[in-house]
Amino acid sequence: MIRKLQIQNFKGGVGKTTTAVNLSHGIALKDRRVLLIDLDQQGNASDMLGLKIGKNQPTVYNLMVDDLAYDQVIVEARSNLYIIPSDKRTAMAENIISAQPGRELALTVRLSELAGFDYVILDCPPALNVMHNNALLYSNELIIPIDMDRLALQGAKGILDSAAELEKVFKYSANICGVLPTFIDRRTNITHQVMKVIETRYAPKVLPPIRSDAKLRQASSHGKTIFEFDSHSKGADDYRAVTDAILAQEKVAPVADPVAYVEEISQI
Repeated sequence: MIRKLQIQNFKGGVGKTTTAVNLSHGIALKDRRVLLIDLDQQGNASDMLGLKIGKNQPTVYNLMVDDLAYDQVIVEARSNLYIIPSDKRTAMAENIISAQPGRELALTVRLSELAGFDYVILDCPPALNVMHNNALLYSNELIIPIDMDRLALQGAKGILDSAAELEKVFKYSANICGVLPTFIDRRTNITHQVMKVIETRYAPKVLPPIRSDAKLRQASSHGKTIFEFDSHSKGADDYRAVTDAILAQEKVAPVADPVAYVEEISQI
């Protein structure tokens, strides 16, 4: 069973894409085959991996709208790491899918026969929309990054509220793989305040925190993951710890999957 992890928080700037890219590579370095799906029209995940997506390169738009087979849109990014890239047309895909029956299950249908991967990681924009619902229903686990800002706590609550609403309609149950504290600076009062709330509200689902590290931004600007840019940096150490924590859950990962529900819901 493929583990499918959605990285999401409705607040922007919490490190979603940084986490999606570095966690994907961290897992790939542990001899797992990983597919990273970029659902953000900005296409930052591809940029962070140093990939230049040309005009003729199929993207998630072609997968979702043109029914192009998934193996025609996948790009090899690193050893064991592959990506379905995104571009500005993803916003158009959102509008087109919104008008279709069974719109929340479009991604599930397109990837129902996906094989050959151990992990799928979905990088999503910070928005409650049809694309978010598609990612939530396709994934079987949630990773919620929370930076040291109380608005990020509200964004995390919004994710869980939206999952609860989907549970009422679909045979789906969201599982929190982990809450990931980001931009940690123990010298600041706000870090201690927010961390106290996180640890109280989400224990024992709190993942090893990601400390503030300028090298994470530098790595992204060079089109490299933190493991490639500086494997001895704080950022590399922290994402390595998160990777290990995620892999330690493999034996207890959920198997819930809405794929079996696709044919039933399509008849409604």
